[in-house]
Amino acid sequence: MKGRIKFLLHVLWTALLLPLSGCEKALNTKDYANWIKDTDNGLRAKKKVNHHTFDLQYLPAEYVWWQRNKMMTDKEKMREEVPAIEELQYYTLTLGIENDVVDFVDYGVQDHTEKQQKLYYFSYGFQQDLKLEVNGRLLPCALFHFERTLDLKSTRTFVLGFENDSKDTEETRLIIESGWLSAIPVKIKISKKNIPKLRL
Repeated sequence: MKGRIKFLLHVLWTALLLPLSGCEKALNTKDYANWIKDTDNGLRAKKKVNHHTFDLQYLPAEYVWWQRNKMMTDKEKMREEVPAIEELQYYTLTLGIENDVVDFVDYGVQDHTEKQQKLYYFSYGFQQDLKLEVNGRLLPCALFHFERTLDLKSTRTFVLGFENDSKDTEETRLIIESGWLSAIPVKIKISKKNIPKLRL
């Protein structure tokens, strides 16, 4: 009887600890990068609205640090520098057209002048139309970079940063209010649950 109770307690204890262990797991750099980019894990979300495609990727502070320091294997340096990176929440937003039928910048424009207006808007004005919903608050986009590409990609990528005063928040929502993209706001949800640690 004692053995059976001991076994049942062991099963119960394991069941209670298993969900928590996901938060503490550490992955090597390759597995970590793959985990971050996997849409099943919640940090990356894709959406289609009015022939536009939206690909939103949340970038944890450790991932941002690793991207900047790929050749470095100094764990202590990472521990020192990650808190400064955590002052902002980082995202990349990639916009395209469904089935890549046309370049994102060319879509919906009538002539060269309108194309230049669209390019100017996405280079400078688009930032004002981006908000991050966190715990019921709407945060403005504090960091904005439009990545100009020299290749023939039909998509355009933006690096975004938002204030990060709620570091334990498990869910955020990007809200895009742009007449170039949709008549109504586009909302994309990101889940930050059980993010693994980076093992150098």
